This record gives sequence, C-alpha cells and structure tokens, in this order.
Amino acid sequence: MVSASPSTRPSLAQPQPQPQPRSVDEVPGPADGPVAAVRRMRGEPLPQFTALYREYGPVVRLVRWPVSLFLVCDPEAIADVLVSGNRAYGKGAVVRGPGSRTRVVQPLRLLLGDGLLTSSGGAHLRQRRLVQPLFHKQRLAEYGEQFVGLARATTAAWRDGQLLDVHEEMSEMTLAIVARTLFDVGISDHVVDVVRAALDETMAGSAPLQASGLGLGESTRVPLPTVRRRRASRAALDRTIYDLIARHRAAGADGHDLLSLLMAARDDETGHRMSDVEIRDEAVTLLLAGHETTANALTWTFHLLGRSPEAAARMRAELDTVLDGRPPTFADLPRLIYTNAVFSESMRLYPPVWAMVRHLIEDRPVAGYLLPAGSTLVLGQWVVHRDERWWPDPERFDPGRWLDEEAAAARPRFAYFPFGGGTRQCIGSGFAMAEGVLTLATIAREWSLTPVPGAAVELEPSITLRPRGPVPMIAHRRP
Repeated sequence: MVSASPSTRPSLAQPQPQPQPRSVDEVPGPADGPVAAVRRMRGEPLPQFTALYREYGPVVRLVRWPVSLFLVCDPEAIADVLVSGNRAYGKGAVVRGPGSRTRVVQPLRLLLGDGLLTSSGGAHLRQRRLVQPLFHKQRLAEYGEQFVGLARATTAAWRDGQLLDVHEEMSEMTLAIVARTLFDVGISDHVVDVVRAALDETMAGSAPLQASGLGLGESTRVPLPTVRRRRASRAALDRTIYDLIARHRAAGADGHDLLSLLMAARDDETGHRMSDVEIRDEAVTLLLAGHETTANALTWTFHLLGRSPEAAARMRAELDTVLDGRPPTFADLPRLIYTNAVFSESMRLYPPVWAMVRHLIEDRPVAGYLLPAGSTLVLGQWVVHRDERWWPDPERFDPGRWLDEEAAAARPRFAYFPFGGGTRQCIGSGFAMAEGVLTLATIAREWSLTPVPGAAVELEPSITLRPRGPVPMIAHRRP
C-alpha cells in the first residue's frame, strides 16, 4: 500500500465550512412563463432539457407558476434526493391554485392507486417489506424459466425474412410474461385484453405535462375525455383484478404466481397482511414495471444492435460460447457479461423512465441553491445519461464502456439511474434485468434483426420512453 504524503494525507482538523447556498431567485433559466414551458415540454422535451442543461448548468428553473419547477441534472444532488436526504422529498409535483392552495399531482396514481411507485412514508416502507420476498434470487430463477419459454414461444411464429414491428412483438411478449408470472394466465385470456387497454390508455397523452403539474389530467373538476377514458379503463381493470383475487382465494392462493404470493405475504414485525385494495395496487404496479418498461428497453436494444453490427456480432459470439447451442438459464446471467453490458448501454441511451419528479417537503440546498418547500424537481435521466463528463462520446452505442472498470470507478453513483435509487429504487429491478437479458439472449441466439433501410424511428417521451409508431425490422434466422 502506498501511504499518503504529508500534503495529501487527510487532515484531522475541523472540516471546512461549506459555502452558503445561493437564493432560489438566482437559479438560472429561460425568462418565459408557463405557456412557453408547456410548449417546450409538449413539443420536444428531450432535446429541450439537454439544451437547457448545457446553457444554464445542473439546476435550471423551468417555470414559476402554477408549479415552481426545476430541472436537476447533478449526480450529487440526485443522490441527496434519492438516498441521503430522501425524507425531505415527496413523490409528485406541487401545484399552486387560487388563494395559494396547493395539491400534489402524480400522473400514475389514477391507474396505480397507492402501490410502491406512488405511496410514501410508513405505508411505503410497510408495503416494501411485504413485497421484497417476491424478488429473492430463488424466485427470480423460477421466473427465468418462464422468461425463456415465453420468448421462444414469441419467436416460434417468426419466419426468415419477415418484416416485424419490434415494439409490438416485445410488448406482446412482455405482456405474456407478466400475465403468466403475475396472474398465472395465458396471453389469450380476457385478463390480458383488459390489461392491454388500461396500460395503453394510461401511457397515451402528454405525460411530461402531467408529471410536472402543468397539465390538468388529474383534476376531478375538469372532466376531459382523456380522463373519462382512463377512469373507465381503470374500472374495468379493477373489476378484473378483484375477480382474480377472489378466484385465487377460493382456490387456496397457494400458487407460485406473484398474485398468490402477494395474497400470502405477511409482515414478520406486525403480522399485517395486505388488503384486497393493497394487493390490487401492487399487482398493477408490477404489471406496469414488468411489461411497459421492459418492452421499451428491449425494443430500443434491438434497434441499437441493428445499427451496430460489431456489437451485435460480439454479443452473438458470447452467446455461442456460453450457451453452446442451448437456451439460456438464470444461472447463465453472471457469465453473459457482454449481453448484460448491451442491455445496460441501451438503458443508458434510452432509459425506460426518462425523468423522475419529486417535490421538497422542507427548505433544502440543492446543487448550491436553497430551494423552498413546495419546489418540484425533475430529475433528468435522459440528460444525465448523456453527460460527456461521465460518458465520453455519449451518443455512441458502446456496450464496451461497461467493461472498463477504471471508468466505472470514476463515475458518480447517479450518473446512471434507470431504476432510481435508495429506498425507492424499483423493487423489481432484478426481475427486470433478468427478464431483459434472458429474453434478449433467447432471441439473439437464434435470430438477428436488421433495420429497414430508410425507416425513421422517433421517440415518444410519455410517462415511459416509447417509440412513436412502429419500429420496423427484418428477422433473419441464424444458421
């Protein structure tokens, strides 16, 4: 071990006082009002946020009213929001109305209720303790067999040279996976039709506006057609899930699907079991996480591989070596090093959730500025994942960067956070990674997907980062 010289050895003296945070009035940002902000977020929020970060720095004031809204793209500040200071922040955006009245807006609450993605405080911690055992390693190994089996069932219908909409294929495959692992039903069951309709309706629309509090989508006083449709789709989903709960309970609820496990879950500290409403909320939360986000991540992965023949060839070589002609298993995941890197790099460039929203419960310094309680922060994964300080040549798809241990050690923890972090990190992140890598390996072992010449693929930054329209690719069976 090399000892530190006197000039570099840590001092035992008192720590230096930190500079006083600057006033919130000094936060830089565009000098325009809420109308311009709505246009900016409705139009092209991804390049707009990137440009604002480059012009103004890691904290940008986006708008003052009806929501005091800031874009935050500093990894240390994000670490405070998600980990060290997480109790000072709440979910959703704070919106001010007439007479200084405020309310908290969460766009997903209409669908998810008070599941893990939307709940807070003690309720969130209690629910997390109950749900955590569902994702232990042994459970993931059992789910892994279903991931592989359903991925093979998806590709069994493909023909060599067939034109596919990869997003549709991945959406149907991941929907089949969550239908089987969550409810123990097949893709042809009517449950799947109800789930598909509810998720599609929720994902539609201008989600950046809703997430930031600049939209009216949750207002009970403004019965917009979109709100009525979403409530109707939620009502149909509720009826279906409560019926499934009743059927599982009548059958003894002793299965290995996630719904049975939710019904059997019991808090060792308190003896608490989930009510039917709590079970419903967690089931729908798992539906969204296991289907929508993974479908998008796989779609973008194949899109990127199709435009990077070298990376695709390297991944296929690894699959040929590790698998030796057989389907993958959960036990293969640690050996599929480059395949894991491909999936991680895809989520860097196209994070399934491209921004997160929090609000301050108390006054707090954020990246050098004292922001008051009630401020709403947009944490920009899309922007941070493209910061050239941490990601050289950031627009380039380069899975090899994940194999560089020295570069990885130099990056801040929250230079990459597709699953969030801290006590609110996605509880199903292990499930999602296993699902993504195993289905990717299953498909790429037998098929290569190449882009259609001249076909444009556009982004739709809704609540998740979807493609706008189809992602056409040609399937080629590997010899």
